[in-house]
Amino acid sequence: MVNKNRFLLTAMAAGVIAGLAACGGSNGPSSTGTTSTGPTRVVTGPITAFGSVYVNGEKFETDDAAVYVEDSESNEGELRVGMNVTVKSSSDGTADSIHYDDDAEGEVLSVEVGVDNTGTMNVMGHDVTVDTNTIFESKVPEITQASEITIGNIVEVSGTSSGTGGILATRLEVKALDLDFYIKGDHDSMEVKGNVSGHVVDAGTFMIGNITVSYTDVVVDDSMPAGNWDGLYVEVKTVESIVGNTMVASKVELEDGGSKGEHDDDDELEVKGEISEYVDGTSLTVNGHTFLIDANTTYDEGKSANDLDVGVMVEVEGYTDANGNLVAKEIELEDHDEGMGSDEIEGTVKIVGSVVDNDGTIEVTDKHDMTVTIVVNSNTIMHDDSSAKVTNFNLSMLKDGETVEVHYVTEGDVNTATKLEREDPKEPEMAPAPETKTSK
Repeated sequence: MVNKNRFLLTAMAAGVIAGLAACGGSNGPSSTGTTSTGPTRVVTGPITAFGSVYVNGEKFETDDAAVYVEDSESNEGELRVGMNVTVKSSSDGTADSIHYDDDAEGEVLSVEVGVDNTGTMNVMGHDVTVDTNTIFESKVPEITQASEITIGNIVEVSGTSSGTGGILATRLEVKALDLDFYIKGDHDSMEVKGNVSGHVVDAGTFMIGNITVSYTDVVVDDSMPAGNWDGLYVEVKTVESIVGNTMVASKVELEDGGSKGEHDDDDELEVKGEISEYVDGTSLTVNGHTFLIDANTTYDEGKSANDLDVGVMVEVEGYTDANGNLVAKEIELEDHDEGMGSDEIEGTVKIVGSVVDNDGTIEVTDKHDMTVTIVVNSNTIMHDDSSAKVTNFNLSMLKDGETVEVHYVTEGDVNTATKLEREDPKEPEMAPAPETKTSK
């Protein structure tokens, strides 16, 4: 099962706490303003809400944005909360383009998810962690929650990836009951992405995570170089089930720019994810991007390079120096202060005061008449899990008296929502039938 201490506050919760201050995006030598005059910003992270698009606590207007899903031109209507996207912006608060690629789509090879819908599963060789902030959806009527997923189901996973086989899922969607249903549908293959290791050129095999990929006599894209591929970030497609931890590839192609989209040398870069590689006080790698750490790198209050390590969730803002190296300007770490708790409440909602964009305050009253006041902000994951299934759901659409489930963290006397889901009203609980007495 999932390590609760490690993932108590996930990437989203980290954004709520560390991101209560505005997420900037400027590089070292420049400053922010209403209009950017510097290089293009590249922001990578999960979508938390719509009403335009919110990523890493920042709202991006999308009226003129080009949208790409799996490298194909698409539209904003195809985007969903929890998708880990790359936003390119040449003007503050305006998206020029949004790119989405999943981290794995294919068979579930093993699963350990409890009745609370948290735990782990192996998807196409990736160890996937599912927690309370993971957005779950299903196209299979028989599967309505993560705990009902079984071996052989086909799922799509998006999240923060280590690049070496681990994914903290921000979104998990069930696509089909099994491979036969999947191929008979609109899909021609399953796919997995990751960094190559253990490449044996003569044998035509390499590893992604704990899966051996065999690519003998299959299509190798022109983007793949000759010689050893170790360290390259690739996408592998297959039309066959994985047997004995071996995948028979139908296509292998190079993915540019690490695990979450390419960027130009003069771009500013903001990335959220787990540290996959760390060289003590010198550099760190997040989502395939390696940042140098120097004397000007700043951290959260009370934090330092001593708090960094592989597996730690961070948000890094960086810029490209004169030598073409990515340099970390600011590193925000997940907060594990002992005074901060995590909880959830389900009940009817009341909006307190006014709502601006996705910012406001709500009161939630549960079936025991307990009321909790909770702050919602631009980092809160907003998901419509009701029968309405509104994909662009945000706080302004929520009405007094509706049913919600809210996960929140507490710092001092302030409760801040990490995830808010609108739900259908619950059926009233039926009182037990009175016992029937029989005469003797």
